[in-house]
Amino acid sequence: MKQIRSSLFLMIPLFIIWLIIVVPVSALVVPTGTPDPDFTVDIYQPDKTWNGTTLFPDYHKEGLARVIEVNMQGEIIWEYVLPDDLKRYTNPGFDIELLPNNNILILLPNKGLVEIDRNGKIVWSYLDSKVSHDADRLPNGNTLINRGNEDTKDTAQAIEVDPQGNIVWQWFAKSAYNKEPFSSIYREGWSHANAVMRLPNGNTLVSLRNFNLTVEVNPNGAVVWQYDWSSVGQNPHEPEILPNGNILVCLHPRPYQVVEINPKTNNIVWKYIFQDHGNLGTNRDADRLPNGNILINDGIKIIEITPAKEIVWQISVKNLNSETGNDIDIKKSKTFWLYKSERIGYMDPQFSITSPQQGMCSPKEIDISIQYSDVDLNRIWYRIYDRTGNKWATDNITYVSNNWKNAITFAGKETGQNKVTLENGDYTLHVWASSNGWGDENLYVPVKVITAEKIADFKVTSDCAITKPISPASVFTTSSAGITTSQSTAAPLPWALALFGIIIVGFVVKKRKKQNR
Repeated sequence: MKQIRSSLFLMIPLFIIWLIIVVPVSALVVPTGTPDPDFTVDIYQPDKTWNGTTLFPDYHKEGLARVIEVNMQGEIIWEYVLPDDLKRYTNPGFDIELLPNNNILILLPNKGLVEIDRNGKIVWSYLDSKVSHDADRLPNGNTLINRGNEDTKDTAQAIEVDPQGNIVWQWFAKSAYNKEPFSSIYREGWSHANAVMRLPNGNTLVSLRNFNLTVEVNPNGAVVWQYDWSSVGQNPHEPEILPNGNILVCLHPRPYQVVEINPKTNNIVWKYIFQDHGNLGTNRDADRLPNGNILINDGIKIIEITPAKEIVWQISVKNLNSETGNDIDIKKSKTFWLYKSERIGYMDPQFSITSPQQGMCSPKEIDISIQYSDVDLNRIWYRIYDRTGNKWATDNITYVSNNWKNAITFAGKETGQNKVTLENGDYTLHVWASSNGWGDENLYVPVKVITAEKIADFKVTSDCAITKPISPASVFTTSSAGITTSQSTAAPLPWALALFGIIIVGFVVKKRKKQNR
């Protein structure tokens, strides 16, 4: 009995040490979900990934079509199963897009578009049998739609519709390409257009798979730029404009590759060639993430790679192998495609308060100093609260603001006020930072703006401003998608408790040794 009591006495401080040291003190609260037996996360290096959730359409099982959102561990945190009257509309090009209102826009090829809320209620729809592959909600509330499903010369390959479903703009490929060598082509349609994107200058980017072209069309329908991919690869899919103005595109078949070009020089500046062709279904989508990584769909897997081409995250469908033929032969079936995906970041803007925090400050002028990362950063601002007078001592003051040319290209920054004059008293510095709201394939459309807050208490005396540690400082992160997370900075108390636990363990161990002699 004594040994049992002694063991229990020993376990308590050990548990305290585990709770404080092993469980991260500054861990981000991330969404948890339900494991899916058909999916596995094979690779995950959290220090190298752009962490968040991944939204994608999934139809790897015959008769089941759904849209799911998974966390970095591959657990499903949200799911929408398509009803029986919609589930067969998945080819060609089952597309999804997160909207700024947290709804999901779903393109059902050969059927149309539906917008659903997070409860699965259809709140908007547009039915059109020619739609396929891609649709984007525009900042003006209209929707840009690709129409490449068995298209003909009389089909408008790109249309823009208003919320009432009226066509307010359209483009016909025949206006520029009803001539050889294009006029006699037919393969799943005439042009088999497979992507559209509205550019910041008002022009529209259109991908014409059968012509092997990516074209830029102005509002009047004239082609002002085009790129022929024939010298690089075939069948361009999902071209997107990057913040640096370059274009990222998927090309296939072999070699399956993702290519980045400079549209001003038409030079290739980066490419990724898939090596594992035996286990590759198809590559159809590649998205540049805010940290420079690229999220790529390759049929049975979704991977995140660094610019140095290291795979740092990978989720796979289990038991789908073209060599062994387990469950499904991916060379003969299209039912398994993980066609497209979007990463929804839950990373708050990276910043920290360096002054006032520790040390001395002049009571006349308080230096405000904040360290930060420019990655996905829009603006940092602060305000000081007078705890002695129970009132705000300042209005909101801008510390730094990043400028984005055409809303996607970084064009420098503007710095604001970093000195504040205060009277004697107790104060709290509140600092907020907001992300740029990276919009995935529509970079200039803010999809998820995250705002984080950090605070620091300090005291102004007749001689100096002395900061006193907060215990702890809280960070509250709110997104337009309605997800709220919290984070705490490390405080001295947990480590003191850990040290206390270690001392108790040493004392117990020493006592038990004496008893055993």
